[in-house]
Amino acid sequence: MSGHPKNAERGIWPPRRRVLAALAAALLVAGFAAWRVERHVGQARLEFRLAEVATAGEEFASVAEQAPELLGLAARQAAGEGRWREVASLYEEHAEHLPPALLAAAEVELGLNRAVGEETPEEPPPASAFERRLRRAQEVDASGVQQLLFDRRGRPLGSIGDDRSLTLEPDLPVGLVPVELATHLLPPALQPPGLAAAGPGAMSGAAGARALRLTIDRAWSRAADEALGREEGAIAIVELPSGRVLAAVSNRSRSRRWRSNGDSVLDPREPASISKLITTTAAMRAGLDPDQKIADMTCRGSVLMDGERLYCAAINGRLRGLSDAMASSCNVAFARLAIDVGDRALVEEYERYGFVIGGRAGEPVPRNAVGVVHEFRHPGKRLGELSIGLEEASITPLGAALFAATLSDGRRHEPSFVLQADGLLGISPRKPAGDGPRQGREVLDPSWLPMLHESMRAVVSPGGTANRVAPKRLRVAMKTGTARDPDKPFHVNYVGFFPSDERQPPRYAFAVRVTGQPTSARVRRAGYAVTFRLLRALDRLVGEEIETASRVSPRLTGATGASK
Repeated sequence: MSGHPKNAERGIWPPRRRVLAALAAALLVAGFAAWRVERHVGQARLEFRLAEVATAGEEFASVAEQAPELLGLAARQAAGEGRWREVASLYEEHAEHLPPALLAAAEVELGLNRAVGEETPEEPPPASAFERRLRRAQEVDASGVQQLLFDRRGRPLGSIGDDRSLTLEPDLPVGLVPVELATHLLPPALQPPGLAAAGPGAMSGAAGARALRLTIDRAWSRAADEALGREEGAIAIVELPSGRVLAAVSNRSRSRRWRSNGDSVLDPREPASISKLITTTAAMRAGLDPDQKIADMTCRGSVLMDGERLYCAAINGRLRGLSDAMASSCNVAFARLAIDVGDRALVEEYERYGFVIGGRAGEPVPRNAVGVVHEFRHPGKRLGELSIGLEEASITPLGAALFAATLSDGRRHEPSFVLQADGLLGISPRKPAGDGPRQGREVLDPSWLPMLHESMRAVVSPGGTANRVAPKRLRVAMKTGTARDPDKPFHVNYVGFFPSDERQPPRYAFAVRVTGQPTSARVRRAGYAVTFRLLRALDRLVGEEIETASRVSPRLTGATGASK
């Protein structure tokens, strides 16, 4: 008892009071932290809402009224076009609350030349996403960049310089956007107005195309890039039916002696066995039933064509029809089918899919062409090689994705990389010009598609060359192909689309190119692994959406299947 007065005289709190004081301090710190977290979360939600509104093309005003000063300024600037007085008034109202760096950027944007206030906060608040974009727009205007590039959701991708060279954002992998985009895929005549040309006083000296929103999606592109991993190759993904390119990724590794330059999405190589699908539709066009024709065949490992033998990878024995031959990728079955079709009809079938006739091997594929057939006449064994995609033709990974798109719905699709002109902030509220439906030219009779799709689903089923490569809920239809161009390493071309069922039309087509391997067995393993990773990544992106749509959609007939 006598100890307490002494402790009190010395200024020492009793244990109970010390605990209470510590708890009070902890609660105070926690409350402050929670307040800051709530503030940042609220601002992040608002920024996300603004981005959603911009993507959907809605009116900014109602959302901007709820925004903090900085976000309201950025949102109203992005609304642009005829509202500069309103923006200037907002600037005047909130100038004293804005960070000096943002004031400088806003003055350049608005042409107000207002002096920055004398008082500068010692620790300015962290820059928001919109503030960073404003600063970036100012830097772009002074840098000589010809075009700023955003993905389809308005996220930065990179820029194209005055020399038409492509520079990606620092955090993006090198092959996430095709280097050819700067010169091959963007027409020189395309001169969309950017934010810099949207109103008086806005970034003086701006001229020509300053910002573009591409069809490329960063999330899909990252999924493709991670699926490639260290393998040398390329992946292209196309949205249906618009033909918009969501991903066009390449990886040019040189880590081993048999690896040369690698491939971009525009590099041509032999199609290999994916061409068996062209041979199949050529037979259908000739009035043949490929399922019945193949069911009457027996594969003994080779076929004699004008005195020369064309070999199969295996002795498949008696074939049970088109799906059996497609699943095992039997060379003999499709070479014999080509004999019945004839060389002229087969070459014309290639041309319908978008191949150019008469190009030389190894030469660049013309713009928007799927590939090249090197000569018109293909007698004897050369006809057999054309029927299975060897030596006589070439295809690009982008062309292979478009080829898969044609197989999905029977229409020839034109690729699209540019969605619309955008402002330098990348949050244009305008509805994308490319949002309307884009139906390609019909190439295949819709009545052929059920048999064709069934044979492609057999490829990913037990006994197929891509057994279990795809998640079930995507319902993928595929074809594999393996080849080796002269003096080059082995490569694979895998093409497919999904979903392939009777309840909803196909929505995405893809192509996987993997190369840089010394043997066919090793390149097939690498191609399978890349495709396995890619389809599981895409399943995480859209698998649930596709599965939900399948449960609520009515059964379809014709293009994707037919109920019997």
